[in-house]
Amino acid sequence: MATLGFTAPGVAFTPAAAAGGGDTVPGGPGVGGWDTAYLLVVVGATPTTITVDGVATGSITSQSILIPVRRYNGAPVNVTYNQVTGVTVACVKPANAYTSFGT
Repeated sequence: MATLGFTAPGVAFTPAAAAGGGDTVPGGPGVGGWDTAYLLVVVGATPTTITVDGVATGSITSQSILIPVRRYNGAPVNVTYNQVTGVTVACVKPANAYTSFGT
């Protein structure tokens, strides 16, 4: 599994190729022990199912999906894909911990 790096808010980025054995979203400190990040997955023409910490998405094709990733006390989160042809991913953080809750 490859460990994804975070992209800071407001910084341009290019998603990287998804790893065949899956990827890991690293943990980090957060408010009350919780940390929130978002996994951006861009899928090409091959139907793809993405599993984040044991929870699978429906099959997606030729689109992008933004998946919220919540971790407690810095625990890493595993991400797997049923296939990686034409799949790229990036991990982004919100500007602050409260923006994802609308407060």
